[in-house]
This record gives sequence, structure tokens and C-alpha cells, in this order.
Amino acid sequence: MDKSKIVNRKSSIKKTGTREWAPNTINIQLGCPNDCLYCYGRSNAVRFKWTTREKWSTPIINQQAVDKNYGKYRGVVMFPSTHDITPGNYNECMVVILKLLDAGNYVLIVSKPNFDCIGPMCERLAVYKQQIEFRFTIGSTRDDVLAFWEPGAPGFEERLNCLKYAHFKNYLTSVSAEPYLDDGIEHLYTRCFPYITESFWIGTLRHFNRRVDRSAITVDQMYDFVTPLLACQQPNPVRRLYEKLNGRPYIKWKDSVREIVGID
Repeated sequence: MDKSKIVNRKSSIKKTGTREWAPNTINIQLGCPNDCLYCYGRSNAVRFKWTTREKWSTPIINQQAVDKNYGKYRGVVMFPSTHDITPGNYNECMVVILKLLDAGNYVLIVSKPNFDCIGPMCERLAVYKQQIEFRFTIGSTRDDVLAFWEPGAPGFEERLNCLKYAHFKNYLTSVSAEPYLDDGIEHLYTRCFPYITESFWIGTLRHFNRRVDRSAITVDQMYDFVTPLLACQQPNPVRRLYEKLNGRPYIKWKDSVREIVGID
């Protein structure tokens, strides 16, 4: 499949959020055990009363979404977007991914990767390699930072090992540092760079006050994790980061950064 014919299609839809990556997104469950403090999926689900903050971390699989037939979509299909691929839903996720690939779709698989999922997935999907890109979300190299913001997700080395493995298996690979969670973004880029074939996306944490429940954050956590994050994502530090990294191989800027630095 000629990937360029897919990713270069013009769209009348303004490319922000997930639409910067794909015009189509598919999910198969409500909730996610990663329980990320900044999760936009949880924020929306709670706002529309589909679930509660407390119930979000105990996901419910939508069996209808697993069982349905998936045809050919126009453009890239991103899977998933509001939850992750975890040992608890791996089999159901694979059912849907295989249906999408069998229908001829190009699938962008997005995850805060768990090696127990990504290792077997790389083996199982080898015959579909030309239709797949992995995009692994890694917002910091520091495990304490990741554990605070993404308490149920794997640590840095496990995510990096997943990236290495997918690269070793000759899949297209990319990284999303959206949101980047501390001021070590250049170091993160350096660690990931040898194992990327496509892109390294950088974005800030949008709608902080709506998504993050400060009442559950201790004074020490505020000092160690929240204040530094908010500081490094103020306009001037973001502009300095842009000036430092713009133009380097694979670097791409999410809409949150482009708005601050004033580029289209």
C-alpha cells in the first residue's frame, strides 16, 4: 500500500488534536487503567456523565465495538485514542486491529506501550507491516514523573524497549511527547531518536484546569511535579524549546505549540 496516497489526502477538517494524526479514530472501551491525571478521554466522559472519575480506572469493554465488521476507511485509522492497549484488553484490541488491517486500512497504533502487549503484537502483525505505524507516547525519561502523571502506565525503560523492539522488527515507529511532562524533552528526544523512523511529536498539556483534579494532589506533589510542568509550558519556555529543536530530524509540533509560537 502506498502510504503517501493516504496521508497526503486533503481534508476540509481543521487539523487539531487527534485529527493531526488521523481523520478516523476507533475505541473499544470506556475507561483506562493508566488513569492519567490529565486524560482528555476521562475529562470528556465525566463531563458528559458517561462515567465517574472513580470508575474510569476500571474500564468496561464495549463488546459491540469488538464484534462489529470494519470496512475500508478513507484515510488513516488511529487505534485507540481514549484508552490504551493493555493486558486486560489485548485480545479484544487485536480482534479489531486485524479486522481493520484485513479491510485494507492503514492503522496508526497508539499506546503508552506495555511490552507484554507490543512484543506479541509485533509478531502477530508481521504480515501487515506495510499497513502499520506504531506511535508510542513517552512524556518523560523520569519514572517518578511518569508514575505521578500516568500511575497505571509502564515506566520509561519499558516504553523505550517497546520502541526499540518495534524498530528492530522493521515497523514504522514514532513517538508522541504530548504532553511532555517536564523540561527534559531534549534528553527524551536523544534517547528515542535512534529508534524512530517517522516522527517525534511535541505538545503541551492543554486545558489543565478542566482535566486535572488539583484536590487530589498533595503539597509535595504540587511542588515536585505540577509547578515544574506548568512552568516549562509557559509561552517563553515553549518558544525557547521550539527554537532549540525545530528543524531537527523527525520533530513535529502539535497544535498546542504551534499556537504559542505563531506558526500554521
